[in-house]
Amino acid sequence: MDIGTWATVGTSVVAVAGTLAGTVLAGWMHGRTSRATQSVADDKARRQEVLTTVTALVAALDDHRRAQLVRVRGRARVIASGGDVAVADEHYTAVVHQTRSAVTGPSVTLRIMCPALAGAAERAVEATFAIREAESLADVEHRRQQSKLVCDALVSEAGRLLAPTI
Repeated sequence: MDIGTWATVGTSVVAVAGTLAGTVLAGWMHGRTSRATQSVADDKARRQEVLTTVTALVAALDDHRRAQLVRVRGRARVIASGGDVAVADEHYTAVVHQTRSAVTGPSVTLRIMCPALAGAAERAVEATFAIREAESLADVEHRRQQSKLVCDALVSEAGRLLAPTI
């Protein structure tokens, strides 16, 4: 073969090799971009799911706080009027049990999905459930306010943790 043929073959080999390398590189870059895009979408979906769970937990705790307050005030009215406390307790206990049960689902979900928020969530649950241990109306109000503060701390912690990174 003469030098012109070798040059043509060499040029063809280089062109084919360049085309293959470009195809491989483009495929690799596309795969990497797809994985990065999917990772961002997964992170966003996870953040949204945790946010939804925190919202559900805080709402359930708010409902339970309200039910506890209504029960204590109702009980106080019955005592003040000389009524039967057992009847009042029976009336309010079902609602309180319902609201307490509504806390379980979001609480467990949050602890599983986002262990970083588990401590704050547990403190919020404990502070809200502690209202039951109040010994007076003033103590109920104090514990209710504490519960609100701890729930606000959970929301703040979730906001800090779930803030998208730029």
